[in-house]
Amino acid sequence: MLITDRKGLERFTECHRVWQGIPGIEHTKGGRTFVTFYSGKTTETFGNYVLLYKSDDEKDYSELIAAIEKPGKFRCFDPVLWIDPLGRLWFVWNAMPGEEVWGIICDNPDADELVWGEEFYIGRGIMMNKPTVLSTGEWLFPIAIWPPDIHEKLRASGLREEDEPRSYVYKTSDNGKTFAKLGGSAVKERRCDEHMVVELKNGVLAMYVRTKYGIAVSYSYDRGVTWSQGDDSGLGGPCSRFYIGRLRSGRILLINHVKFTGRNNLTALLSEDDGKTFPYSIMLDERIGVSYPDVTESDDGYIYITYDRERGNRRNLEESYRAAREILVAKITEEDIISGSLKGENSYLKRIASKLGKLADSEPNPFAKKEISSEELAEKLIAQGGNIIEELFALFPFNCTSIYDIDSKKVEALIKKFEEEGSQDIELLAQIISIIRSAPRQCANENPVIQAIKKHIDEHIAEDIRVSDIAERLKISVYYLCHMFKAVTGITITEYCNSIRITKAKQMLINTDEAMNSIAYACGFCSASYFSKNFTKLEKTTPTEYRKIHKRGKK
Repeated sequence: MLITDRKGLERFTECHRVWQGIPGIEHTKGGRTFVTFYSGKTTETFGNYVLLYKSDDEKDYSELIAAIEKPGKFRCFDPVLWIDPLGRLWFVWNAMPGEEVWGIICDNPDADELVWGEEFYIGRGIMMNKPTVLSTGEWLFPIAIWPPDIHEKLRASGLREEDEPRSYVYKTSDNGKTFAKLGGSAVKERRCDEHMVVELKNGVLAMYVRTKYGIAVSYSYDRGVTWSQGDDSGLGGPCSRFYIGRLRSGRILLINHVKFTGRNNLTALLSEDDGKTFPYSIMLDERIGVSYPDVTESDDGYIYITYDRERGNRRNLEESYRAAREILVAKITEEDIISGSLKGENSYLKRIASKLGKLADSEPNPFAKKEISSEELAEKLIAQGGNIIEELFALFPFNCTSIYDIDSKKVEALIKKFEEEGSQDIELLAQIISIIRSAPRQCANENPVIQAIKKHIDEHIAEDIRVSDIAERLKISVYYLCHMFKAVTGITITEYCNSIRITKAKQMLINTDEAMNSIAYACGFCSASYFSKNFTKLEKTTPTEYRKIHKRGKK
């Protein structure tokens, strides 16, 4: 699986890749930085492979030093980098089908010539984040068994009857020689798990898990053997990977999306009370399509953060070329986060570690294949069942942005007829598909309709906002409006409205002396009590307490 010779690595270089993402990072005592991510084919599918780059000056990351590939109908994906307490570099990846987590170790990652040990099996499932070193000396590896519906086609031959979907931890007490599977949490509405474990100061283990509503937390009082049912942590997020971990100082660092409308506003936050509150923050990247952070901390107190931007796994080559397709690195200190701006002499943001250009002239177009007909797609969607219209809009998420170029009222009428007649008419569904897929495509950050929706909400936030009213004003279908907004932003229009209302309420609480009734009505809440109930549920504190803590000019 491991490829390190220069000749063998040539076919994995930038000019042979159309997309890339899901990065990991480590920094050695000698000052060397490693960055990993995966790519291969046109999206997350068979043929994916893992790549490892290094830099000795934090500026040039062009040296590809290793690749992980499993030939045949397999994929290697979601790599993890970790320097253990012994100073060894772990290079971990997942293989599918098989639900297998594999690793390989370099004893001296600062050596001029890196020497790798033998590849070894760690556990069954998918591992997407760094291990946690406990105060008692054990190392916990976060490994999940995903529900069967996630990447089902890629996993079919690897799933077993005994595979119970949970966010598990594997323990090693002998520095990685052997691993024992402990317990796992079954948090509701989790998505790809992507869990991380933090040991709290009272000895309790807190497991943070990605969910459809943000981040859930589950607790273990017996060092990982059993876990609580889990609940919303209140940390929020657009259903994407985050990072949470304890720094050398004892503070807890969280990398998450803040005041987001999708995967934007990637922010570093700091907690001094064991993760109860995160009063300090610094914006890492406000742009659209930034996601999947990973973190490491160096001996000199610098925090290295990597993440991806617009991975480029689109529907055709032209769309992929329009995406940024970047792996980026930020370097900050705790003082930077506390002050909200860069103070460290060597701090920086948005440094590009890898950026893809066009494919080599000799590289065939990876999208060059016969497109399935509207009739074939209709038959396929009906056969698989579920919410067919929702799946259709998921397949063509950006066609909706050029809604004015097609007859949306006709499409809405056809959709209504299709659903009223039992959603089994292949010919009718094919007609709908033909219209939708014919619409010109447009990048999300150039989407005038989404901007118009957000502008309308911002201007009428104090009113009772109805989706049907927005659709009527913009002269587009309610179906298009809802599916388009969710596809582009990652959240529903209602969720966006609530986010804007709470954000405005926070600003008024901090910057004005307005009474609660006035703030409630100004932000679109029907009463002060309803406002207080919603605010408290989201922020885990009352509006009055929030004002007391954050009011400017008060000690």
